[in-house]
Amino acid sequence: MQVSKSYRSLQMPANKVWAQTLLIMLLALLATSAQARQSDWEKIVIASASYAQTTQQSLEDNYKILSYERWDVDQKTGELIFSDKGQPKLLARFQFVGSFSERNKTWLWSWGNGSITPALYKRMEVMKSLGEKHQFQKLIDRSWTGELTDAWEMAAVANYLLKAKGIYRAPFDGGYVFMVITDVKPAATP
Repeated sequence: MQVSKSYRSLQMPANKVWAQTLLIMLLALLATSAQARQSDWEKIVIASASYAQTTQQSLEDNYKILSYERWDVDQKTGELIFSDKGQPKLLARFQFVGSFSERNKTWLWSWGNGSITPALYKRMEVMKSLGEKHQFQKLIDRSWTGELTDAWEMAAVANYLLKAKGIYRAPFDGGYVFMVITDVKPAATP
């Protein structure tokens, strides 16, 4: 009888055992879910990189986008203008994706940048929605610490999800702004 009594005193009440089991199962589920999210993100990035390679090559082959000596953004018309010797040569419709600061090593989504006209980042809602749906924090947070490769990754994913025609990275003092080109055509000749 004594043995039984001491054995009972070492037993955990059933509700505590159940709570611990539930906690362990929940932690395992969360770990599995996080791994699945990571796997989903990796699949999106791989598909985006392949799509970006194709669209970048097409932009260069068809429009020689890297050959122009100047680029300008007109936020009122929503055009990215490529020119030579002061003459517009190519007009592109675009969406701002975001910017990367080399100084701070930070990414800032276009929708978090108060100097950008909302119409020029409206289609980035698809990125934020994807982040919220799959809990991809980098797609939800307005700004975060990263590397230039992360910025390219965000631009490639935006290019892929929007089925855009390519990515344009433009330098600014201290970093780069990333845009996706949604339409492109030669400028009218004077």
